[in-house]
Amino acid sequence: MKPRMIDIHSHILPFIDDGADDWDCALTMLAKAEAEGIRTIVATPHILSEHNFKNEGSKILQIYDELRTRAKQAGLKIEIIIGSEIYAQPDTSLAHQIATINSNQKYFLIEFPLNSIPRFVPDLLFKFAVDGIVPIIAHPERNAGFLNRYDFVYEYVQRGNLMQINEGSLRGRFGNKPKELAFKMIEHKLAHFVASDGHKKDTRTVTLAESYALVTEKSNKKTAQLLFYENPRRAILGEPIDIGEILPMESELKKSVWQKLKTFSKNQ
Repeated sequence: MKPRMIDIHSHILPFIDDGADDWDCALTMLAKAEAEGIRTIVATPHILSEHNFKNEGSKILQIYDELRTRAKQAGLKIEIIIGSEIYAQPDTSLAHQIATINSNQKYFLIEFPLNSIPRFVPDLLFKFAVDGIVPIIAHPERNAGFLNRYDFVYEYVQRGNLMQINEGSLRGRFGNKPKELAFKMIEHKLAHFVASDGHKKDTRTVTLAESYALVTEKSNKKTAQLLFYENPRRAILGEPIDIGEILPMESELKKSVWQKLKTFSKNQ
């Protein structure tokens, strides 16, 4: 029996960003997702600035509506929800129909540059938290700021932010360090979603089944269901997500040379 899964981060809309190339690509991605048990998928096109919202928002909605129509005509039953992946900027606003997941004004997906966490980010995210809107940080396990300071992950979650891991990180697609951090986040109850971040039909596609099996094996089925289905479902519906008891993680920069040598020796 296939597990129930929901994908809250994907680039299935064609003609928008570096995601699906055309309608055929988008429908192939959706068919693959449905075949492996993904029941709902959120289309999250890249939003790089307010300019994108203001000048491409209507185009994104038009393509979203057409993709749903084409998917239905192709006999696909997978539910398609609209959202966006917002690139953090000092003037980031959520006053747009596609800014939050399912336009619920409760949860939104935000990404940082891979090489750092900008200094303005804590104040920006706090501003949204005060308004009752919950940031979901996309693929923190690939961000150099979090990779160098594991304790930052704990601090951001303490402040009310949620964390979305890319399924490819769990499979080692982005290297050993992101994989290690991803699994440590799950172990310390600091991960809240696993999503595909799917872009194409052949490479980096929409898939979750293998990573679901990995989480089930290394943790348990309850954790897998939480990360791949229950929390995504709540995010789409705008329902509260209980993070439970989280566990601190030690900063990589604070580890002693001896600890690093022990870790290195153990892996040989």
